[in-house]
Amino acid sequence: MKRIALTALISRIANNIILTLSPVIAKIDYHFPLGSLGIIEAIVLVSIIISMLSINLIYSRELLLLSFILLSVSLILLNMHNVSIFFLSLILAGTSFGVIIPSMTTIASSIADDYHSNARLLKMYTFGLSIGAVISALLEAISLGNPIFLLMAISALNLYNAYFYYLNFRNKAKKSMISFRIIFNKRLWIANMISLPYDIPIAFINVYLALLAHYYYHVSISLGFLYFFVFLLVASLSRYLIYRLELEESKMRIFSAVMTILGSILLMVNNPFFLLFGIIFLGFPHGLLLTLSSLVIAREFKDEKDKNLANSINLLFHYAVFIITPLIIGLFINISIFYGILAFVVLSIGSSLLLMSKNNYKA
Repeated sequence: MKRIALTALISRIANNIILTLSPVIAKIDYHFPLGSLGIIEAIVLVSIIISMLSINLIYSRELLLLSFILLSVSLILLNMHNVSIFFLSLILAGTSFGVIIPSMTTIASSIADDYHSNARLLKMYTFGLSIGAVISALLEAISLGNPIFLLMAISALNLYNAYFYYLNFRNKAKKSMISFRIIFNKRLWIANMISLPYDIPIAFINVYLALLAHYYYHVSISLGFLYFFVFLLVASLSRYLIYRLELEESKMRIFSAVMTILGSILLMVNNPFFLLFGIIFLGFPHGLLLTLSSLVIAREFKDEKDKNLANSINLLFHYAVFIITPLIIGLFINISIFYGILAFVVLSIGSSLLLMSKNNYKA
């Protein structure tokens, strides 16, 4: 169980570094306009989507191993101070993540022979994801001036994940797994809707938090990453509570929706202390909702191939939101930063009201 948490930790550090450090590199090294930074993340996420819709469907042990290796390469290439190599590293990382992330979630929830044990493994896995996100934000804040050593270290640690998941890959089938029965499964789309108030805030925070900390709240970019650290620390605490306690899912949904609304509104106030409290409020649903979404899928799908396709579609939904949200917010940021934050608030409140609607979540 501890090894599952460790692999999730390493994976989330790599994922967060690609998604949160690359916009900063694009702004500082290549002078991208602030309102266009959503394009950087979109390149990674579109690559993930293409990968999940094509090569990930093979669900092959060898393909998973190759993806881990390519991810390690992409991390090293990210900070080579060449714009063409920079974009190549984003595409390589996204293509690798499209195979790695759903496969890791599937394997983590399929190692044991019974649902209860697998559910605990999945909770530990998502808790490891949170801890990895916390550590990545802290490491980015410390190493922002010269991130090459951080990138090389995570590249090396990623090879441990390649070893672990290669050994624990059980399914031998290599045929395509497209199934409309799974794609249109009601419970899968309930899982997607549950995760929406998770997706919109993190899509905004990944791209804009560190930079808006400087341009709107008038603190340093490094401090912006420390706000991100606080956000992820709170998320980790909430995921730990899910792991340790049997919390009622309906109450967690309502609590998450309320905290998302309050946290989003606080971000509108041009004050670093309000930013801190808003980030804390947003951290709780970030920790709760991904776990709830994953548990819905784990309960519904027992076959490993079906579960992997369901996890892939769920991630496809995540990444579609991750692409669309920063692009919409970027359009309003081009008018003014305040309007960009207001657009985020409207999207967050809308998704939270949907989450609180009981009729949308009946089995």
